Amino acid sequence: MFRKYLIFLSTLILTGCVSVQNGSFQEAKAHFSKRQFLVWMLSDIQPKTTLDRNVFEAAVADVNENIGSVDMGIMAGDLLKSRSHDDDFNWFIETRNKANVTDWYQIAGNHDVRSGPIFYKYFPQAQYYAVKYGNLLFLFLSDQSVASRTDISDDTFLWWKDMVESNRKKIIITVSHAQLKKSGLTGSIKSRVIHNSKRFEKVLQQEKVALWVSGHNHLPQVISGPATSNKDLGGTFFVNVGSISDELFLDSESRFFYFHGDSDVVWIRSRNHSKRLFNTDLDIQIPLGRSFSLSSGKSQVF
Repeated sequence: MFRKYLIFLSTLILTGCVSVQNGSFQEAKAHFSKRQFLVWMLSDIQPKTTLDRNVFEAAVADVNENIGSVDMGIMAGDLLKSRSHDDDFNWFIETRNKANVTDWYQIAGNHDVRSGPIFYKYFPQAQYYAVKYGNLLFLFLSDQSVASRTDISDDTFLWWKDMVESNRKKIIITVSHAQLKKSGLTGSIKSRVIHNSKRFEKVLQQEKVALWVSGHNHLPQVISGPATSNKDLGGTFFVNVGSISDELFLDSESRFFYFHGDSDVVWIRSRNHSKRLFNTDLDIQIPLGRSFSLSSGKSQVF
């Protein structure tokens, strides 16, 4: 009964928020003629104890055994709990590297920032950076304070704005830990959104960003739904990827993004690692505005 209520609630949330084409992923897949590009989107792993590490280890095993080769893995923050130590980071990287994933990228969430400089010791990257793959452009925005909300500096915002305005011919995907206030995603409360979201929302009214991906709220995917779109924000689709956690009544969940060469849609699938299956009721295809091109097939970081 509780599960039926959650499904009913998510249906209400989706009604009027999303304008996308649903259908059967397996049926659509049969018509794709070009090679796919598969992205694993996950967030909020942060095991509280060493015993809790088995949740991430099980998710990696699920992907290896049931999904197969993944081109890119993206972690949207809170990789570990606050004030983690070398042992935690060593375990995390060792476990992550067991996944059959070609390239890994990540941002810092609020818990990662609370661990101090050690996060960047193990993940030597800028607080904001971009990755290009074919005509996909990923813009990564890390948390920059220990607050539960996501704080992004004005310098970072201006870099993001310039990247969006300078790459109008790309399929742009922004990755942040928290969501924008007006994203329409469930849980868009003060402590769960990007501080001063208006800066970003004003740009989206003028520029095209295909997808905005976030984590942070730990809600089951059946509640958060597949995606939301606010027509006042340029039609950007907002996606929460769920959490690799089995706290309380939560299952360990993430999302998989299936891009195909010469296709102008991306399929997003919701994976339940606890049950080792996809929630096919949440399969969704989202228009990208232009066809995906594999190009050289190699990612570039800048």
